[in-house]
Amino acid sequence: MPGQKDQLRTWWKESSVYQIYPASFQDSNGDGIGDLKGIISRVDYLKELGVDIVWLSPIFKSPQIDMNRQGYDVADYRAIHEPYGDISDVDTLKDKLHERGMKLVLDLVMNHTSDQHEWFQESRKSKDNPYRDWYIWRPPRYDAQGNRQPPNNWESHFQGTQRIEQRQCTSSQLACRKRLGV
Repeated sequence: MPGQKDQLRTWWKESSVYQIYPASFQDSNGDGIGDLKGIISRVDYLKELGVDIVWLSPIFKSPQIDMNRQGYDVADYRAIHEPYGDISDVDTLKDKLHERGMKLVLDLVMNHTSDQHEWFQESRKSKDNPYRDWYIWRPPRYDAQGNRQPPNNWESHFQGTQRIEQRQCTSSQLACRKRLGV
């Protein structure tokens, strides 16, 4: 039966995946930053390469402060990072890929946010704020001389400690526990 092998294939195990970092893939408007329209313009090229799945690195609104501006510090999960385009571009990319039998996977890390995200901004307003328990907060630590110390000894493989100092608060963010369904 034609196509039966493809139907029986476990797509996430047996497909050719091509990861795209949007900012450096293809610039469609000459501003020096790759964008979604640039990716759309290269869909046929990706198909010719034998790509089954396009894995798109983060495209959501972000201040781009994390790990060399990779967009994992999401400020709004409902908006696209403006230099990349908008949600209609995402829909067009998805449609163009699907027309060619390809899939789109978005790189979406839900266990942390930017300190500019509205959930984080709300969580730091007060200890009674409904968003407060979406993050792990700890009071600051001090050594015997009264010098402020990091809240933990967690080191990142990539760069320094894993915390964000919040000067306006008396606590530090260690991690986010986003509640599903929001």
